[in-house]
Amino acid sequence: MGSDRPLMRGLIVLVTIAAAALGQDGPVVSASSAPAMVPSGVPLRVALERRARIKHVGDRVQGRLAEPVYVFDRLVLPAGSVVEGHVAEIGGVPAWVRIGAVLNGNLTPPRKASAQFDALVLRDGSRLSLRTSPARGTAHTVAIANRPKGPAARQSGASAGPEKDDWAETNAFQAPGKMSQLKSALLSRLPYHRQAWRAGTLFSGVLQEPIAVPALDGLEARAERPGRAEPEARELRARLLTVVSSATARKGMAVEAVVTRPLFSIDRRLLIPEGSRLTGEVAEAQPARRLHRNGRLRIAFRQIEPRPGAAQSIQGFVTEVDADFDAHLALDSEGATRATSPKTRLIFPAISVAVAGLSFHQDFNSRGVPDVDSGGRAESGAVGMGLIGSLVAQASRPLASTIAIAGAAFSVYSNFIARGNDVVFPVNTPIEVSLEARTAAAQPPTVSPR
Repeated sequence: MGSDRPLMRGLIVLVTIAAAALGQDGPVVSASSAPAMVPSGVPLRVALERRARIKHVGDRVQGRLAEPVYVFDRLVLPAGSVVEGHVAEIGGVPAWVRIGAVLNGNLTPPRKASAQFDALVLRDGSRLSLRTSPARGTAHTVAIANRPKGPAARQSGASAGPEKDDWAETNAFQAPGKMSQLKSALLSRLPYHRQAWRAGTLFSGVLQEPIAVPALDGLEARAERPGRAEPEARELRARLLTVVSSATARKGMAVEAVVTRPLFSIDRRLLIPEGSRLTGEVAEAQPARRLHRNGRLRIAFRQIEPRPGAAQSIQGFVTEVDADFDAHLALDSEGATRATSPKTRLIFPAISVAVAGLSFHQDFNSRGVPDVDSGGRAESGAVGMGLIGSLVAQASRPLASTIAIAGAAFSVYSNFIARGNDVVFPVNTPIEVSLEARTAAAQPPTVSPR
């Protein structure tokens, strides 16, 4: 036994020297044995697992984290973690909205409802209490990007977007298909609707209090993607801290964002930690105008601060935005976001104008008596007031024509004459920022653990 002691001491010395060397030149990895503190103000993006009726305040809802949560260089809440909550608020409907809905044949206009999340189930089955702010749901959320998708993008090193588990990718971050859009359009014409959140509805509940998360094991705590191999550009996942709208923003307006996912080098050195601040400005802003001309917005990031007092100049532009599908946003190669007008908007005005014209046509039977033409009156009424219009229009042909003309005029005005849509980025909008390294000095720095 005594002869083994010199050997053991030698091994201890070698291990100590190796550890010191790794501490100087090796990858930066924080200790994963200590619990992590997720500060208040961090949004949890939760996608519902199943359809939830909006009936009573307090009704339970359940979802999963659609995006992971990091603290500095560690993954602390993996995507797919179960989150439990409840219906927090069910608001009323303003009088002018209700009147407009009734005139359009909708007797049950949607009420403003929000959900609040109060518990998170960890992978070992333990529960973690939390409290988020009430958040309204978004039915379809998609990642709008200005770079190629698919195998070619992956081979070229382009990021595939935010890390999500398979369930969230399928249910919350997928544009609705044509059949789904057609079904929604048909259901919207019915006078009565049962309000509910569909499976996959996305909520962004902001933590109201910090939470201490038990440490994951070493494998889980590492970022799964080591960063980009190309030295010419790097992508950062971040969220906006500033509300930006093309309607009110002006060129030069300050914009701030915070990095939500750490960036590592190929050899696992930490380059940019979670929590790094990005500062920039509005480089271009064009509000929506009449004749259905849509807004346009471009943000440029000029500085990154991985740690206090270590600000560094960068050239960054937005390459991806997580946005509501119904906002119809698009990104161009210059990083500018613009609102687009779907081609389907031309269909209903054309139909409504045709129906309004046909409503003046009168058929006669063989004895010269005017036909009632219930079907034609129903079509004319539906153009202006939906199902209710179809019923009211049966009273007389002039009334049916009046309803059809009013519906056609409103459709033409709203689709061709009225103001277009503005680009709006609320607080905590998830974005991806591409950093262009123009010189060696512009490379993101390697930082030390806190």
